[in-house]
Amino acid sequence: MLTESKTINSPDQRGKTAEAHPSALGGWLLIIISTLLCLGALMVFSAGAGIGQKLEIERFWEFSTLRRIAFVPLAWLVLAVFSRVGYRRWLVWENHFWLSPVVWFTALSIILLVVVLIPGFGHAMHGSFRWFKFKVGPAEITFQPSELAKWFVVMFLAAYAAYRGGKMRNFKVGFVPGCAVLGLVVALIGKEDFGTAALVGGVGMMVLLVGGVRWYQFLVLVPLIAGAFYLMVYRVDYRWARVTGWLGGDDPNAVLDSSYQARQSLTAIASGGIWGKGLGNGTMKFGWVPEDTTDFVFAIIGEELGFVGCAIVIGLFVVLMVCGILIVNRASDPLGMFLAVAITGTIGAQAVMNLMVVTSLAPTKGIALPFISAGGSGLLLTAMAAGVLVNVAKHGRVKQKKPTG
Repeated sequence: MLTESKTINSPDQRGKTAEAHPSALGGWLLIIISTLLCLGALMVFSAGAGIGQKLEIERFWEFSTLRRIAFVPLAWLVLAVFSRVGYRRWLVWENHFWLSPVVWFTALSIILLVVVLIPGFGHAMHGSFRWFKFKVGPAEITFQPSELAKWFVVMFLAAYAAYRGGKMRNFKVGFVPGCAVLGLVVALIGKEDFGTAALVGGVGMMVLLVGGVRWYQFLVLVPLIAGAFYLMVYRVDYRWARVTGWLGGDDPNAVLDSSYQARQSLTAIASGGIWGKGLGNGTMKFGWVPEDTTDFVFAIIGEELGFVGCAIVIGLFVVLMVCGILIVNRASDPLGMFLAVAITGTIGAQAVMNLMVVTSLAPTKGIALPFISAGGSGLLLTAMAAGVLVNVAKHGRVKQKKPTG
């Protein structure tokens, strides 16, 4: 049992009831996630198709569409492994929280976020130093440390809140250390990726709030958040141009401006109608919608599968969120509950942010649609987190039926 909190139950203390009656929520999650993975591979392949493009299987790693298909079985494997490993077993060490794996992974994430900003170590793509680039034989592998940090910092905060227990209400003991770690990670990510930084910051504060921090303690962060917005958005020309363009400051007759991606995305979605043009029959992917396999793949779904396809994707995420909320309510201990909040909140918030950007409900920002967009490391890390969520569901409390009569 974690020493600082008296409310966390060990696996033995939970008894055999949850083990004998695993929640069906885990099975539903596996079905939903598998469906999203398959749909994502299909739509990324369709969106990445080019006129006269010849795909050579022996050189599959050079094609993002084929790589995405190859990552599906790897994601399933990661999902299966982490759904079977007890979440307490690899996240915390009994009586030694600060030596726990989640703490070390969070520290590693922070180190990598610093290293990627050092010239000569980080690799620039689209004008940002967010990636490490490795060459393994004929294949080139890119990795974003922000993806690693995104998941492990929210898991760290979940474990930290469970460890502190009732002391989370104490400003110095609970609030300050948690916010210090969160603020450091958000600042490092925000240097090159404001969208992910906002995502991590928002979910992290939600985890701390659920973990016991009093809401008014966050008021001390308002000046810091305002200052961060000023430095990371207002003072960065292209980011501020996206905000003003979203507010209507762009010339609608301009060919290229800060809202070009959003307009092209809306055009693609609108052209799909109710049923879409048919899988593979979209035309906006031929150079009209930028980042059509990653951040704006939902626009291609709208064009080729229409309103029905969009509704199915959104519906799957809604059901996933409902399952996540039920897992939170039925978690067998505070650690499981806080982890479920962190993982469900991150997947849900990221999906909402992506959909809002693609439909021009928010300023343009590069952020992937979970389980759907192209990408390898991000997909595997999201599958890892989803596996942890499934494991929390399996160890959840069995809902007792009220006696009748």
